[in-house]
Parts: sequence; C-alpha cells; structure tokens
Amino acid sequence: MKKILSAFLAAVMLFCAAACSENGGPADTTGTPSVTTAELTEEMTQTEELTEAEETAEETTASPFSEPSEEVLSAPAATEFTVSRVFSDNMVIQRNEVIRVWGFAPAEQNGRRVNAEFAGLTGAALIEDGEFMITLNGSLPECTEPRQFKVEGDGVEYVFNDVLVGDVFWVVGQSNIHYELITSMNEPLTNPKGRFVKISDDDLIRLHRSTTTDPSGLTAGTADVNKDTPIKRGWEKPKAGAGMFSALGYFAARMLYDKLEKKIPIGMIEFGAAGAALNAFCPNEVCDELKIDKWRANLGYYMAPSVNNHPTRFVYNHYMYSFRKYPICGLIWYQGESDCNSPNDKKYPERFAALIKNYRDTHDLINHDYPVYVVEFPAIWYPFPFASVRTYMGTLPNYVENLHISQSSDLWKDSKYENNLHPYVKWEQAERLTSIILADKYGVGDPYSEGPSAVSAEFSEDGMTVTLKFRNAGEGLRFEGGEPKGFKVVYKSTQVDPESVEITGPDTVVVKGSQKIKSVRYNCDLPDTFPETLTLCNSSGVPCAAFIFNIK
Repeated sequence: MKKILSAFLAAVMLFCAAACSENGGPADTTGTPSVTTAELTEEMTQTEELTEAEETAEETTASPFSEPSEEVLSAPAATEFTVSRVFSDNMVIQRNEVIRVWGFAPAEQNGRRVNAEFAGLTGAALIEDGEFMITLNGSLPECTEPRQFKVEGDGVEYVFNDVLVGDVFWVVGQSNIHYELITSMNEPLTNPKGRFVKISDDDLIRLHRSTTTDPSGLTAGTADVNKDTPIKRGWEKPKAGAGMFSALGYFAARMLYDKLEKKIPIGMIEFGAAGAALNAFCPNEVCDELKIDKWRANLGYYMAPSVNNHPTRFVYNHYMYSFRKYPICGLIWYQGESDCNSPNDKKYPERFAALIKNYRDTHDLINHDYPVYVVEFPAIWYPFPFASVRTYMGTLPNYVENLHISQSSDLWKDSKYENNLHPYVKWEQAERLTSIILADKYGVGDPYSEGPSAVSAEFSEDGMTVTLKFRNAGEGLRFEGGEPKGFKVVYKSTQVDPESVEITGPDTVVVKGSQKIKSVRYNCDLPDTFPETLTLCNSSGVPCAAFIFNIK
C-alpha cells in the first residue's frame, strides 16, 4: 500500500511540475525529491508484488486525489455561485498538499457542477445543500511563478491572479500576536533590524489578516459559525498588508523567505485576538467534549473563567472556521496570558492538545501532523500572574507530537518598560522562532536551535528526589556560569529552593529536597531571566523551557 501511494505521489509530482512549466515558466522543484522514469517504473513494478494482505489494505485506503465521477461531469454547469473569500488574488497555496476550493450557491443550483483549474490541475464538484467543495487532482511543488486560479460554471467565472505555491503558516494568539508591525517600527527601542525591516512587493511574502477588531456579524460566544470569512480585504502583498500585520508573523516570514534563498513563497494567515483565553480559539466540538464552558442563559452565550471573562468559542467560530480546509505547513502560537490565575492553568495542556488534534484532523490530508511552534512567555515585572500557566505550557511537547517551544527567557530584560506584558522584542523572538522552524522543518542552521524541555519526572519512593529527563539537550545539558538556578520545589504548600540540583547525564537532572516533594518547577517566577536567575541550557546555550511536574 505504501509503495503504491509513494509511486502515485511521485507520478503526480512529476506531472504537476511539468504542468507548471507548460503554463509559462520553469517549475521550481527545490526541496522535492528527484524521481527518474526508471525509478518510477521500478517502484511501480514493485507494487505488483504486493502480498494479498497488502492488497486488501490498499483497497480500503482512499487516495486524497480523485477524478470527478461521470455523474459530476455529466451534470449541467452552475449558472450562479460565489467562491469563498478565503480565496483571492495574491494567495499562497500550500505545496505538496491537497488543493481544495469551495463556495456557495442558491438552492436552485443544487445538483449543478462547478469546475476549477490551477497550474494544469483540474477538478469539479456538484453543488449540494447550497455549497460545493472541489478537490484538484494532484498537488504541486513550490513555484515562484505567479499563476491564475480559475473557478467557473456556465457564464460565471472567478479568476484569482498572482497565485503562488509555497509554505503557509497560521499565526495565532492574543495581543502579542496582534502587536502590529507598524507598532514595532514606531517603537524607538525595537531592534533596528526590525524597525527598518524590508517591505517590498518583489518578495514573495503574502499575508491574510483576521483580528477580532474586524466585525464578524455574529454574537460572540454562541455556537454559530461564519461559513465564509467576514474579512473582505483578502490576501495582500507586503506593501499593502505588512503594516497592520502581526509583527512577529511578518518578521518570521521575512526571515524564512531570506534564509530559504527566496526559493519558497511564504504565506502567513493571522488570527489575532487581544485578551482572548484558549477557550475562545476552541471549536464547538472541543468545548463540548471537554466541557470547557457553560451556557449562560442570562447573557445569551457560552462563558468560562479567564482573566478577561470573555465569551468562549468566538475566535474560532467567527474567523478561523472558514479556513479549516485550507492546508498549511505549520502553526505559530503565542497565547495563554489570559488563562493564568484560573482553573485553566492546569488544564491548559490537555485542552491545547485537543484543540491541535481538531485543527490537524481538519486541515491537511497529506501533511496531517504539521508542526506547532509555541512562543514562551518572557519575564514580566508587574503583578500579572502568568508564571504558572507558563510552566504548564512548557510541558506541551509531552501532550502534542511535533510541537516545539520557542524559549524567550534570554530575550527580554527591560524591567523599566511600562508595557512589559507586551515586550518590544518581537524581532528577537522571531529570530529564535525561525531558527527552530528552519532546523526542524528545512534542515537549515543549528540543529540545537530549540532549547531543552522536560520530558518526564520520576519521583523517588520517599518523594525526596526527582529525576528529570529532557529533550533537545544537544551534546549535553549544562548550567550557564556553572551554578544551577531557576529550580523550585513545593513541599506541603510552600515553594522553596531545592537542597541540590545536579546534571547526572547528557539529558538528565536530579533535584533533591529535604522532605517529600509535591511539585518540581522551573522558570516559575514572574521576573525569571536567563542567565541571571535561570541557567539550564543545551550545548548551544539555548535556555531550557519553563516546566512543572506534580507528584501523582
């Protein structure tokens, strides 16, 4: 079965590369394995030797690509429909993924056909219940040559121009994602590289921005969803869209595009929601399954405890839902401040894992388990108690496969800045973030760009010793300056320094207490910074992520 799928995908990639070339320029296949005709023939010959069991398994596995049925092809073409506003000029299609396009039509168009074509790929679907979803018959490698994406019926045609194929990321979070590029460029303390960052339409960076400052037309906190995005501005080139876009998101796009030698177009889709707790980003089914919120009849919407006591579900239902079928290659996340100091602290990892599973199950059909990159909260110098949720968020890699923590404890130390909940170091955070993305996804740069994160905690029988295991240790853990700092233990109810902390192996730290330890924590105080009060790092000097482990 795997050999059949491998051969099939190889054939599709060769066809699509040729199609891209035939449509007006050379196909850019950087990063795509080269497959010769001889190799493809050999691979297809091998598939003929499958065992009976493999053939049975193959029969039950559907390809993500298919040609329209005779029923679809013989149906009359639609004379009236619209395409979702998710699609527009200047968009970026995710490379090496299933390409889908969808839209809406009046009831009288049910049973009629809509066609789509892009870079030699085609597809068609019938309108059912006033909607249609077309899946094209192949995927594409990255392509820097702009193309037209056409969706048409009988006498009606939508043509989207300057469409690229590259890598698309979701950029999701609350105010530190919503922190706009123009704000960063107007802040005198911003890194000069960020203040004077290049913004040019010659660069193949494309942006789509949705924020809760945009009207949604729905009541926040209800189970109602926007089937189509309420955002009408569509995809934008840098000069039109960068200023109001997430500073972190644009900086990351800029760095990725440059580091990848401008060979892969980068698309960024922002969902920014200042002050929104995790529950606001959760789909209805996740909220219902985990019993995250309660219906408040007196208010007319769902609610759950959080710092700002916003309604729940609304960010996803209003702005994200309509993009759920648009494939991406990764998700950047900077959120959680509003989940501190509430019952959400301890539940954050479980809820986040359910949310990401839902996103992944909906988005991609080939690249199903795309990576998630979580930006760690840096220090803060006024009483805003998010240190606890920071430690729980540091354990997310233990709950979600292919999740990475982008450490921030060494990037922000301006205790005098009055708005230090919103640090101006978005450029520095983007540098750390993109170094992790480049190493993880593209094999570029330092393989130890991501700092250590705690995998497990083994409590001794008497509870006085905790053995911690770490990932991303590189060639071995070390304490910057030689002295262990940043570890805390909780006995009955008091948080104190442990009796000793010792590195006992390349990825192992042993923490000892004077009595039974109920909890071991790291980077759990608001103003913690590396290497002043935190010193654990990997062999590349990248700090360890915050974490907490409680005795079971």
